[in-house]
Amino acid sequence: MNKWTCTFGLVSLALAPIACGDGAGTGSVQVFVEAEDTIPEGLSPGGDEGIADGWTVTYDRFLVVTGNFRASRSDAPDEALEAPEIHVIDMLNLPAGGLVIAEFDGVAATRWDRVGYDIPNADASALQAEGLSDADYAMMVAGGYSLYVEGRLTKADGESCLRGDPMECATATELHFAWGLQAGTSFDLCAPESGDAGFAVPTGATAQVKPTIHGDHWFFTNVTQGAEITERRAQWIADCDLDRDGEVTLDELGMVSAAEVFPASIYNISGALIPVTTARDYLEAQARTLGDFQGEGECPERRIL
Repeated sequence: MNKWTCTFGLVSLALAPIACGDGAGTGSVQVFVEAEDTIPEGLSPGGDEGIADGWTVTYDRFLVVTGNFRASRSDAPDEALEAPEIHVIDMLNLPAGGLVIAEFDGVAATRWDRVGYDIPNADASALQAEGLSDADYAMMVAGGYSLYVEGRLTKADGESCLRGDPMECATATELHFAWGLQAGTSFDLCAPESGDAGFAVPTGATAQVKPTIHGDHWFFTNVTQGAEITERRAQWIADCDLDRDGEVTLDELGMVSAAEVFPASIYNISGALIPVTTARDYLEAQARTLGDFQGEGECPERRIL
């Protein structure tokens, strides 16, 4: 149940249409999850935000657990908006305009500058979102996953290269991946790409707040901590197909050292929430950065759940 809370001394009141604060007016808040374009559209080679090393990426499944939305104010820390429910969501099958996960009425019409939400590991308390199949919901809960992605890399002249002396390469024009991760992470201090942190509630109107899930961070050449100034590369995934069967598994990623596929001349892996010693670690580290805000905005305070 969504709560709009004021605290007076030691007494906490969950409110509906009555606002706390100085009586400056009230409005409403609608929170909905949306997918960055890279999830439904995939990624293409070239361009400012394309894959620099020529691969095309297509997602066939992209499942995420999201929820525990919260918002508060620096100038009134006893006031809070809370929606603790978590949802298992099919990001390729969202309702038009995004999936609403929380709504609040009678909210003080001011700026709520401390905003956060979670991408937690699924458990039996998670809600099955509209558009998610029963089978996918059961898989996410059974695996305790925060994220499951399945898709393909294609490149007409693609190769998978095993590092060594000499380097051994084999033709690899299409590669498949299916990865379920337990990478629960909280995201806080969310801010839009430009402007002040959080969101402003207009008097007598509705503020639309958009936790945004991105689908390209594991292709980044750095661990994003602010503006996404980076290249996107996919060759590292192709090079982890150790048995050359066209399927890049999590086990294979765990057998490849980070130094083999992330050369320091191209990649900067500092700032990750977990130690990165293998390619699988890098995938998980980047999965812990997928939670953004209002499209391209960031939530720079991240914590492992």
